[in-house]
Amino acid sequence: MSELSRELLREQAGHQSFDRGLGYLDQISGLRIDQGIVRATVSGRRRYRVHVTAEGTFSWYCSCPWAEEGNCCKHVVAVCLVYLYEREHDSGNTPTVPDITAYLHTLDHGQLVELLLEETEESSALTFRLEVLAALAAGELDALHSLFESALHITGPVPFDQAFEYARAVHSAVDVVHVLEESGRTEAAVELYNAVCEFTYEAEEMVEDLDGEVLGALEDLHL
Repeated sequence: MSELSRELLREQAGHQSFDRGLGYLDQISGLRIDQGIVRATVSGRRRYRVHVTAEGTFSWYCSCPWAEEGNCCKHVVAVCLVYLYEREHDSGNTPTVPDITAYLHTLDHGQLVELLLEETEESSALTFRLEVLAALAAGELDALHSLFESALHITGPVPFDQAFEYARAVHSAVDVVHVLEESGRTEAAVELYNAVCEFTYEAEEMVEDLDGEVLGALEDLHL
């Protein structure tokens, strides 16, 4: 695939997504370059994270369901068009962010742990992810069941603003089942899989899944 240009963007996205992307040019925030990758957030019915290559072969990522199916979406189009405009007009409005990986390598083990623990106080999603990883590493299968039950068992309608986190929890469960299988703990993998299927039995009806993220996660679960 060639380097990013308007012509290539229209070819990859198609006329419909390209034209829709024009309506999102003023919905972009946090446009920056990080190690040759253009990153930004695009606001629609929810906020989507977009990454595109700034140089070399064009590739993209967006957290919206359409892009996760491999399509070049309207959010990617909007970010690319704004970036191309600023690059062509040498506006200097796109800052280059220092390398995060290089910065993290300057921290010692204690500082990294402290940084993560500070973030868990603000992010329930990060807390859940670390709790799952800790339980998996310790082989605490009962703890894994409890964690996924608390995240996935539905006792009432789940509103749209919680659908994304619900979908992430389903994907996390799928990842854990795969790890258990690959490490030879087949019985534990089957037990956890069956439990997660039970927890998510009513998800399609009870979660306000306007963007299809939960449906995609459930399809991943049942592959």
